[in-house]
Amino acid sequence: MQEQCQMTFRTSTGRNRVVAVNDPRVGLTEANVRAAANMFIAANPFNEETGALVELLSAQRVSVSRDVVIAPPDAV
Repeated sequence: MQEQCQMTFRTSTGRNRVVAVNDPRVGLTEANVRAAANMFIAANPFNEETGALVELLSAQRVSVSRDVVIAPPDAV
């Protein structure tokens, strides 16, 4: 099972956007998450209709299980 830190942000258009970071460090703290969220907000990495990230609303560590239904083609 893979772990993620999922952060939910409010965007400049008033919508919500979830950003997931795979394999967060052990002992992750609120300060760590807020620092990472502030970097995402400052960098503004998403250029989409949903708008720029403006505010962290929530964050949680989750365990993710995946079952492949269609596997990607092998790289040649």
